[in-house]
Amino acid sequence: MEIPFNVFSTLAQSIFFGKEDSLGYKKGEREEFLEAQKKIQEQLKEKSFLPLYLLYGEEDYLLSYYKKAFFQAFSENEGINCMVVEELPPTDELISAVETLPFFAPYRLMVFQGKSSGRKKLSEEFIQYLKNSPKETVLLFIEEKVDKRSSLYKVVKERGLCLACMEQDQAFLQRFALQQLKKEGKKIRENVLGLLLSRSGSSLYRIVNACKNCVDYIGDEEEITQEAVEAVVEKLPEDRVFDLIEALGRGDQEKVFQYYGDLLRLEEKPAKIQNLIRKNVEKLLVVREYLTEGLREREMESRLSMDSWRVRKYIAQARTYTQSGLQSLFHSLLRLEEENRKGRISDSLALELLLANQAENLLP
Repeated sequence: MEIPFNVFSTLAQSIFFGKEDSLGYKKGEREEFLEAQKKIQEQLKEKSFLPLYLLYGEEDYLLSYYKKAFFQAFSENEGINCMVVEELPPTDELISAVETLPFFAPYRLMVFQGKSSGRKKLSEEFIQYLKNSPKETVLLFIEEKVDKRSSLYKVVKERGLCLACMEQDQAFLQRFALQQLKKEGKKIRENVLGLLLSRSGSSLYRIVNACKNCVDYIGDEEEITQEAVEAVVEKLPEDRVFDLIEALGRGDQEKVFQYYGDLLRLEEKPAKIQNLIRKNVEKLLVVREYLTEGLREREMESRLSMDSWRVRKYIAQARTYTQSGLQSLFHSLLRLEEENRKGRISDSLALELLLANQAENLLP
């Protein structure tokens, strides 16, 4: 299953160009998140609420943060005006609960988590009722995934506010990490912050833990050092895959299988490892082409929507390969994925064959 490089290049660059950023979100979605976040923060501060809120997305830290913020805003009178709907009652009982007046307060809060899908979910009758539910009862819906075509999303969008708690971009992650360290009275240099974020990834929970571990490690010292980050913040599986690909580029089979063994000890599945390798190779192919075109680092940053430290990392690795070597690796990945889908070869055997064969073929 050979794909001409110029065809692949067009497909790969669509990841970075056009309307999507490096995390796969459209520019409008990122702006929509920032606008909705600002509105929610203002409403929580002023304690002036809309009738409906929908929080959804893969960033668990943000979902948890805003859930706690809502509970805190309704915490007066020992939280008597807060209600968590654990099991869904019949629709008429649920409507009756929504229409219960708040106790000596302008609002009461009802929280629904994971109730928009599954066998036991909100009825269409109740969702339609939300079009005219009392403004005194604030309904907060928290979901991992939401179909924007669904009735619930449309009703909340019309009468309330939807906040997509998406994976954040690098600028947000940098500010977030700096805030965590500032609270502890600690400082960090830009290059060390880049290392910390490269190891902790985009999960806000991981960043919080990484900052805490670094603070504990340096004790009374004021500055987070590179030594501290390397000592207490483990590399992500994605970075270990990056090391593995680098070893492939050198033709170093011993290191290749050492890194592969490390990933298996982290209980990473072969299918996931192969997927991570493919994603990295796709990006390396684009960067390799940019190098051939003579693009400068700053222009690559703009085109790829990546931070400088990450672009430099890809540039350094892309230079260890020939373009034909990367194409060979990419085509091998596609062939083995196809064989695996057809049931002709297992995930683990496909990956091991890939690593064994390609380590000999990628040297310049």
